[in-house]
Amino acid sequence: MTKFAFIATNESGPWGGSEFLWGQAGERLAQQGAKVLVSTIPWPEPVKQVEHLSSTGCQIFYRRPPALSSRIARKILRRTSYIDEHVRCLTRGVDLVLISYSAYFQALPWIDAVRIANVPYAIVVQGASEMPWPTDEEAEKLALGFENAACAYFVSEANRKLFRRQLGVPLQKSRVIRNPFRVRYDARVPWPELPPDRLSLACVARLDVAQKGQDLLIEVLALPHWRRRDIHVALVGDGPNERSVRRMVQMEELSKIEVAGYVDDIEGLWAKHHALVLPSRFEGMPIALVEAMLCGRAAIVTDVAGHRDLVHDGVNGFLAKAPTVEFIDEAMNRAWENRGRLREMGEAAAADVRKWVSADPVAEFVRDLTVLVGNSHPA
Repeated sequence: MTKFAFIATNESGPWGGSEFLWGQAGERLAQQGAKVLVSTIPWPEPVKQVEHLSSTGCQIFYRRPPALSSRIARKILRRTSYIDEHVRCLTRGVDLVLISYSAYFQALPWIDAVRIANVPYAIVVQGASEMPWPTDEEAEKLALGFENAACAYFVSEANRKLFRRQLGVPLQKSRVIRNPFRVRYDARVPWPELPPDRLSLACVARLDVAQKGQDLLIEVLALPHWRRRDIHVALVGDGPNERSVRRMVQMEELSKIEVAGYVDDIEGLWAKHHALVLPSRFEGMPIALVEAMLCGRAAIVTDVAGHRDLVHDGVNGFLAKAPTVEFIDEAMNRAWENRGRLREMGEAAAADVRKWVSADPVAEFVRDLTVLVGNSHPA
């Protein structure tokens, strides 16, 4: 029986877009008869997605980081770290380890430990940023980890290029992959029945201002010309900055912004909105962008990471040159002036995204992981 171990290094939140791919791949592999082990941390409340993985046959290993006093004692007594111990137990007899890379400071210790354990491993990177930039020591350790991986997967070519610069290595064993999505591949979402002069936008993103830039969008909508226009913007999602976002909206007295919370029915959401707006400061390849385009909606996005791969300025959406108030305002102004064309642009978006992503990207990823296992055990 083939045996996989998945290590979720994200310790910033219980579940997010970066978990969709490895989570669904783990479920698919278990259904195909493989043994799948999942390492994650326990959260105060049960995580339904992790419980679902358990119900499909995945074995969950909850890791509990030791207290500070214990970590200090281990260091003084030169004992094996809890990460090394956890990896040694988790990977015994494993054919392939998949490390889900979040921030480098969370992922690096796990990559290092798996590499030292001398088991085949792959890394999947869901996002990258210039800030913070790894130190020389961190970059050298990451380079060693990535160069020794069976494969490093990235969700956008821009992220792969950034990693090459940050680590100073060619990343020859790497490739760009696609994430799964939560709408039907053949979705046909009706156009919103709203007054002809009203523009209804949805910003579908975790409420994490440092990355997703909702503060920039709020600043734009507080400008005098936007206050005069008939526009409604729904901030769809939850996250660590929800209260801060609500305070910003309240401080600017922007009744045209709705903090809508998390929404499960993505197709239903797009039946009420004309276009997506994403003022991100950094990204990988947002699942929300792919879903909006599959639903026939144009997008107004900042020119970061994978956005340019899908959004063709003035054709199926609008690119803001940089994540600043000035450039986001400029892109949104063009969307306003072309609001009569948004339906046509959404149709172009729907056609373009289907050339880029298949109906089942998880199946493609699972096949790739299976090939890696075969390559690590030559006949």
